[in-house]
Amino acid sequence: MSRRDVARVVAALGLAGCGDEVVVIAPVIDSPPAGSGAAAFPDLDTVELSIALAGEPDNLVTATFRRGETLELPGVPYGENLVLHMIGRVAGSEVAAGRTCPFAVRAGEPPPAPHLYFARTVKWAESATPLSALRDSGTAITDLDGSGLYIGGLDPGALPISGVDRFDTLRGRFEEIAKLVPRRNGGAAQLGDGRIVIGGGTAQNGQPVALLELITVESAAGPRVETVQDSPLVGHSAPAMVTLSDGRVVAFGGTDAASAPIGQLVEISPDGAGVTQRVLQRAALAIPRKGHTATRLTDDLGAPVLIVGGLDTANEPVARAELYKPFLEELAPPTQFAPLMVVPRRDHEAVRLPDGSVLIVGGLDASGNPVRTLELFTFDSGFVDAGTLPANAGVIDFSVTQLPDGRILLAGGRDASNNAVATAFIVRLDPIGGRLDVVTTDRLATPRARHQATLLCDGTVMLVGGTLIAAPAERYNPPAAGRR
Repeated sequence: MSRRDVARVVAALGLAGCGDEVVVIAPVIDSPPAGSGAAAFPDLDTVELSIALAGEPDNLVTATFRRGETLELPGVPYGENLVLHMIGRVAGSEVAAGRTCPFAVRAGEPPPAPHLYFARTVKWAESATPLSALRDSGTAITDLDGSGLYIGGLDPGALPISGVDRFDTLRGRFEEIAKLVPRRNGGAAQLGDGRIVIGGGTAQNGQPVALLELITVESAAGPRVETVQDSPLVGHSAPAMVTLSDGRVVAFGGTDAASAPIGQLVEISPDGAGVTQRVLQRAALAIPRKGHTATRLTDDLGAPVLIVGGLDTANEPVARAELYKPFLEELAPPTQFAPLMVVPRRDHEAVRLPDGSVLIVGGLDASGNPVRTLELFTFDSGFVDAGTLPANAGVIDFSVTQLPDGRILLAGGRDASNNAVATAFIVRLDPIGGRLDVVTTDRLATPRARHQATLLCDGTVMLVGGTLIAAPAERYNPPAAGRR
């Protein structure tokens, strides 16, 4: 039985089992303020509310409301993993959309009132202001519950930020959930059990931070931080950290205390309430590198990791990519895997596309010049030229976020003159020609560079920090069709 058939059965059983009881869902609607270019109200002719199973194209219950009518959806079935979609139309055309994060409707429990962010589509809108609104750099992680986590970075005085901010999508608000040891250029990633691991980097006095920290976002006692002494990541700064498909985290390369690139790999594995850390003895990068990227190539168990670009010990961009094989705990030898980049670069971004290829964006070349050539990596073709970034796009310090439909959102960054920009673009792989289409989308309200971006569980993108003065976060609202 397909998921769609299961959804219909669940809906039928839910409605049949409750007698005359009718479950009504009334979402809490969050929206940009009136007068904002992203504001959805008040000119809508109709609003459509529908309930669906997350990830399914068909609606279980749908109702349409005219202007002024109460937005409540009756007849909602009992079930898990339900989402509420909301579409606003003017003269029959969709102009605004919103979607809740997944929720449950259970017999014997009051119906939930999930938050729904409703705004004009393909627009940025100012959102709530995070506690560390001036966070420069740092790491952004989408938590397992779909909220956004913002970790590390520097404040305006170039001091490390210890507070961890969380945007709670279900409640529509920012909160500080933990305090960490202040460190600069540490690495962060999420273990398979949901804990966030933070390691490496240096303290304000320049000395290596010896502690590994573990954040439990949700627990019976509330969010908390645990510390582990004597991490093998001590002395490593800015490693590329990747979560493997089995939930382990591996840190690739980075720099040592003298800012020289290193080739060491460190694995961190969940081990009950603690973790096991070890240097991988049979695996070391053939070319020590810094300013590189590491990208897991699939979600399958044992999926390899692609290591691309960065600077070598001669301070030159590395052309040859490497491939880590988790099952073997070793790097593929050059005789088996040695593809060369079209344009060797550092400080770029890499993201896996829905077809399994990897998109390489931006960065600087051997002369320190911005790289506008977009590259795609596949096992069949290696690296190929796949297009060009627009002249007004950021080439470093921008954010790359994959939208629910697989398209890529590029936002902000620094241009060739090292100025922060407010431009944003959508990148889509042309399935026929294999090239990349780069299309301009709505501009940011504020130029940003070295900011952080997360895809939230409602399909919107939350962008935090990277501004010269304190500014609200900004939120991008994709079309409804791309968030099923």
